[in-house]
Amino acid sequence: MSEKKPIYASNLVIRSADVDDVGALCDIFRRASLTVESNRNLITTHPEWLVWDHAMLPFVRVAVVDGRVVGFASARPVDDFLELEDLFTDPDWMRQGIASNLVEDITQRGVRVEVTANPDAIGFYESVGFVTSGVVNTEGGPAPRMHLDVTRLRP
Repeated sequence: MSEKKPIYASNLVIRSADVDDVGALCDIFRRASLTVESNRNLITTHPEWLVWDHAMLPFVRVAVVDGRVVGFASARPVDDFLELEDLFTDPDWMRQGIASNLVEDITQRGVRVEVTANPDAIGFYESVGFVTSGVVNTEGGPAPRMHLDVTRLRP
């Protein structure tokens, strides 16, 4: 495990992903998914859930610290909102503000953001302003449907 460094605005860069980032994205996706104990059995049953979807690359934003990809988010347009498909942080960088900064980056588009949240992530989503709007059934079981109406956050 690498040593965690404090994140300063000057060394955190959020940018669009490119094809050279795919290896890091796959690694973060797999390792972060496995940090949640309740996910491990589901992932063992459904290993296809960890297969990277190359069609998402145009919608991915990466968080980079000192040249290393430490997290990513993908948000694709659906009707009049953005669907937050992925939000993952390298386990070595969790709880360092990476995911919060990625959500903030997505909100800069000025469009409502929706997500089907992992039940273990509800606290995080609420901490960045999402509210629960219902529950949906997924292959992994019931999950909260949440939204962040960024148009209401702007002055």
